[in-house]
Amino acid sequence: MKSWDRNKVFTIAEIGGNHEGSFEKAKKLLNLATETGFDAIKFQIYKNTTLVNHKQDIKRSEHFKKFQLNKDEYIKLAKLTKSHGLQFMASIWDLNEIDTYDKFIDIHKIGSGDLTAYPFIKKLVSKNKPLIISTGLSTINEIIETIGFINEINSDFIKKGKLALMQCTSMYPIPDRDASLNSMKFIADKTKLPVGYSDHTIGSDSIDIAIAMGASIIEEHFTDNREKHSFRDHKVSLTKNEMKKFIKKIKKIKIIQ
Repeated sequence: MKSWDRNKVFTIAEIGGNHEGSFEKAKKLLNLATETGFDAIKFQIYKNTTLVNHKQDIKRSEHFKKFQLNKDEYIKLAKLTKSHGLQFMASIWDLNEIDTYDKFIDIHKIGSGDLTAYPFIKKLVSKNKPLIISTGLSTINEIIETIGFINEINSDFIKKGKLALMQCTSMYPIPDRDASLNSMKFIADKTKLPVGYSDHTIGSDSIDIAIAMGASIIEEHFTDNREKHSFRDHKVSLTKNEMKKFIKKIKKIKIIQ
């Protein structure tokens, strides 16, 4: 069963790494996000030992280590999300970890960097759950080839509307001119699939416009306070009150449309 509709907007509060490796902070952000009116709460699940070659890039590996949680903590976050009646989502950056978390995840999300990771995609398709793919850094040919690959494995993803794409510019933060919202229509025209927008701009103007342009899905980073954090993702995040205002604005935009 799909979880989005072309006539509605499915909203994802992306906590991602804004917990900065603290389980208590992750819980705090999750609980705040449940009060926004968003449909799903999303995290990023990875291990520094499999994400980065420690021998080749020690500094980067240690950076990711500071931002990761352990298996039990991610599962507790999933259960807490569901206890609030919301959908739990995650980008799992490790092929071998998909089976561990699949039963807790309602919708799988593939980040831009894995759009052409076919073994990874094949594994997620085998779970037969709705799938959202971000398209940052990708060419239209790569996007179409990945759709074709998924269709060969399980044509229901196309026939039953279980696959959606996201326009995404893979920088944090991006200037407004790089949001490239017209790409949503271009991708939709080329693929005939639902297309949404994953926002990396500062503020909410781009997501307002994306909805007016027909975005089926919105993914917005979430924080408790932008000013108190130095980690870059907080800069492109909205707070609880901002997200609540955004939910109200969605309804107005859809009426005006």
